[in-house]
Amino acid sequence: MNRHSLRGGALTRIAASALLSGLLVSCGGDNGIVELEPPASLADLLGTVFHKADGSSVGIEAVEGKALVAIYFSARGCPACGAFTPLLLNTYDDLQETGRSFEVVLVSFESSAQDMFAYMADLGMPWLALPFGGEKSQALTRRYDVRWIPTLVVVDGQGRTVSMTGREEVAARGAGAYDDWLAKSGG
Repeated sequence: MNRHSLRGGALTRIAASALLSGLLVSCGGDNGIVELEPPASLADLLGTVFHKADGSSVGIEAVEGKALVAIYFSARGCPACGAFTPLLLNTYDDLQETGRSFEVVLVSFESSAQDMFAYMADLGMPWLALPFGGEKSQALTRRYDVRWIPTLVVVDGQGRTVSMTGREEVAARGAGAYDDWLAKSGG
């Protein structure tokens, strides 16, 4: 796989934090889903504040009621992210145009909030982002044992993990991956 590794301090901090918190688990089964304690709610998993590319904020209502939410771990300086983000943008647009219940939430690996907003604006990301460097971003990185970017994790409307291999599924099937995710979610 052509994935961009989180190098240096970021990977060390993520791994050390995950080890200390006891959250490092191995993937089980054929579906690549890590068995985790389900969150109490989508708000418990993601938080209640999200940002748009223009720097404005929205609340949890922006994702509540969505059948599926993709959590996108990415950074501008990652060559693999540069190749994948346009595919995700096309998939997102296709799903929105056909009225599918889907949202993307960015977890940025940029060096600052300003860089995150510039990344989102420059690429025309219409989706949301978690507050830069916040507690929820760090918790999600540990929860899903993110070792590479881009990583795309798909959860259902309650925050239960549907797919840990969203990137590969979008690359292979585009918007067609949605139906598989929806079926796995029981929706």
